[in-house]
Amino acid sequence: MIDGQNMTKLSKSERKLRKKQTKSQHTLLKHDGIKASDIPTKILCINNAGLDSCVSRDEVHELFTIYGSVEDVIMMPQKPYAFVCYRHEDEAEVAYGNLNGQTLPENDNRKWPVTIYISYVSQVPPSLSPSKDLPPGLILIRDFITEDFARRLLESIKWDEDTSQGLQKELKHRQVKHYGYEFKYGINDVDVDDPLPQGVPDICQELLGRALKTGHVKYLPDQVTVNKYQPGQGIPPHVDTPAAFEDGIMSLSLGSQVLMDFRHPDGKHLSVLLPPGSLLIMTGESRYLWSHGITPRKSDILPTPDGRLTIAHRGTRTSYTFRKVIPPNDRINRHIPFTTENRQPNPTKLPQSEADAASLEQIHVHQVYEEIADHFSGTRHSPWPRIADFIRSQPTGSILADIGCGNGKYLGINKDIFEVGSDRSLNLVKICESRDFPVFVGDVMSIPIRSGVCDVCLCIAVLHHLSTEERRLHGLSELLRILRPGGKALIYVWAMEQELHKVKSKYLKEIKVTDYIDRSTNDTDTEVKQVKVNDTPRDSSEKDVATQLNGLSLSKGEPDEEKTISVNMGHSENDRVDGQEVILTPLSCDRLATSDSTETCELCVNASGQAQGHSCECSDRAQNSRKMLEVHKNRTSFKQQDMFVPWQLKKKGMEEEGASVKDKADPVFHRYYHVFRQGELEALCGRLDNCRVQDGYYDQGNWAVILQKL
Repeated sequence: MIDGQNMTKLSKSERKLRKKQTKSQHTLLKHDGIKASDIPTKILCINNAGLDSCVSRDEVHELFTIYGSVEDVIMMPQKPYAFVCYRHEDEAEVAYGNLNGQTLPENDNRKWPVTIYISYVSQVPPSLSPSKDLPPGLILIRDFITEDFARRLLESIKWDEDTSQGLQKELKHRQVKHYGYEFKYGINDVDVDDPLPQGVPDICQELLGRALKTGHVKYLPDQVTVNKYQPGQGIPPHVDTPAAFEDGIMSLSLGSQVLMDFRHPDGKHLSVLLPPGSLLIMTGESRYLWSHGITPRKSDILPTPDGRLTIAHRGTRTSYTFRKVIPPNDRINRHIPFTTENRQPNPTKLPQSEADAASLEQIHVHQVYEEIADHFSGTRHSPWPRIADFIRSQPTGSILADIGCGNGKYLGINKDIFEVGSDRSLNLVKICESRDFPVFVGDVMSIPIRSGVCDVCLCIAVLHHLSTEERRLHGLSELLRILRPGGKALIYVWAMEQELHKVKSKYLKEIKVTDYIDRSTNDTDTEVKQVKVNDTPRDSSEKDVATQLNGLSLSKGEPDEEKTISVNMGHSENDRVDGQEVILTPLSCDRLATSDSTETCELCVNASGQAQGHSCECSDRAQNSRKMLEVHKNRTSFKQQDMFVPWQLKKKGMEEEGASVKDKADPVFHRYYHVFRQGELEALCGRLDNCRVQDGYYDQGNWAVILQKL
């Protein structure tokens, strides 16, 4: 930090540098919690030298090793800064004096120069250093076992021989061994009908007995997973399958310290230091609501007793994870808790808070797609014609982002554009990677792409999985954020109206005579023949537009199935029919409201979100839909907008085994959906002032819009 007296003694160029450095420090503190130090430290924060500034780790390492022994260079995802960790403080001082304010020239990866500003730091982001707090329900017991017992545990694991004891597997980022039951990563569960020859190792019985005596664990584990991590390896954020294991999951750390990241659905991030010999117990909220994972890197930044920071290199770490399996019969109608002290949201109710909404989506969207990814992908193979035409129409060299890309069926259609896909499901992303598509794990609520860089964006069958209107609106705003001005987004959501103009969607037509839930459940991505909807000519009168909208919901005539339904959704807020004001009702009861109506409907609102008065039955339906989330009966008309839709997972090999459905029923998962009424998607877009609906149409039981960023 620079005081005013010293600033007066500096040259003009030095004062300019210090002002920019101070501004940089304030920005880092405000947005990322990085606190600059007044005294030299071994840890330097290099602003403008991060991945978001298109600076590579090798470039930073090569530059700073000139002035001393660099122990590590830590690059932060989506951040414009990096951390350089020196072995000695005097080396950091030399680098600071020589490089602060230096301009890095353009190179092959970056076509512009960048000026770096350096700060000594005494506080770093939570993902790099231990947090002071723990997530609710998390218990950390240090020195739970002695060094001698830890050595015996490590020696008992025969990684290179005797693989018959425990099921051993080589994963991409670590070695794994299972005891009791194999944890199958494809379904994130165990098969209780297929136990392993060796149960929980005898050497573990003593420590498990001690763990039970702590009172934090109620069940004796019967499944063990041993992970071996080399320096630089980690594990993605996840929640251990709630329905598969009891509360009280334990993790014993051996060999090396590591920082474990805990993330709450509302964005809060805490990092917990796990020392060797410590026992971590996840209960309550920390077990069911917070995800946990390990960022892959070779070191962590730890505080010293005198308040400074130091680098701690990671060594080879082995962890024992202990779980108690819940038998399948006990999982039926089982309540899954979310918190230990506060009100526990009922998973069958509509969410009443942001935390409840995130929890609902974690259980009934994210975890379900992780479970059904392979089966789901097998039912998604043919691109829809209208979406494919939209992709092919993009100019050569365009940058397209497919947010919620699933198995990547819309990637690779146009070879003349640059594409990237993202999906919330790690298992679906892996399927895309196996097809050589450029993809990453990402959430529509916080898309890890810089603002204003995309020419076009796809968002197919995503927004209807967000459980509140505000979250759906935020998802829309994220799509717009990554678009450049003038960029376009094509958005599809499942429609409430599965029978439009007396023409049933394929979803309703495909009713199979079975005594069990149809395992080929179709939704927004159903492979069906397209119901064509043409654009209304741009010179159509307001009266014509309103009449066409009215025709979609009120016409009693049955059109020929080959007839084209034309509608222009790029309408104004209020249109007129025969001189009478017509209020567009996105959530209406299948009819247009007029201004002489009297009663206020809780669902029917105009594009600006204001309640409009008219008499209808929507109010009663709205009250009922807010109370409970019912399980929808597949292949039937929707009775409410918010519901669970079953997906019956087809087990591989069941047919070959000759087992009937009654003998060996497939597991059923319930996905949360909010189906959109006619006009609702346009009204949602209308709440954002940086876009306009360029086009809107009905396609195969879905509402779609083409949104342009202003």
